[in-house]
Amino acid sequence: MDPVLLRQSLDLIPDKTQFAERFYQQLFTDAPAAAALFQHTNWQKQYSSLMGTIAFVVAGVERGENLTPALQTLGGKHRGYGAQPEHYPLVGAALITTFQEHVPGFTASMETSWLQAFTIISAEMIKGAEANQPSFQVEDLAS
Repeated sequence: MDPVLLRQSLDLIPDKTQFAERFYQQLFTDAPAAAALFQHTNWQKQYSSLMGTIAFVVAGVERGENLTPALQTLGGKHRGYGAQPEHYPLVGAALITTFQEHVPGFTASMETSWLQAFTIISAEMIKGAEANQPSFQVEDLAS
């Protein structure tokens, strides 16, 4: 993965909130069942959180930081929200599609860097979710 390309693509996003909104629209189009995980979401906070996480990862990669602990913690949190390993490829696909369709100047090289980055990010998040984190299902909210 190329940190320069990750940064360039992030900087090309014309409106970060609109990008985040389009990402979730794409995710729910691709995986309608995922909407159930976001029933009680404060969307402005969610958009900000998504873009903050992306910026954090890009900055960490640029500085050569070990992001593993933070990503594994994030994975544990997402498991608590009901995220499962099979959800990660759907999220990655929605992210790439959002970049492709809504970011002028997004190149094939940028896409390759994001695919490589997301492969690492999702693997570490899944490890964190599986490491001694209690399982939680959305259905548990109903009881």
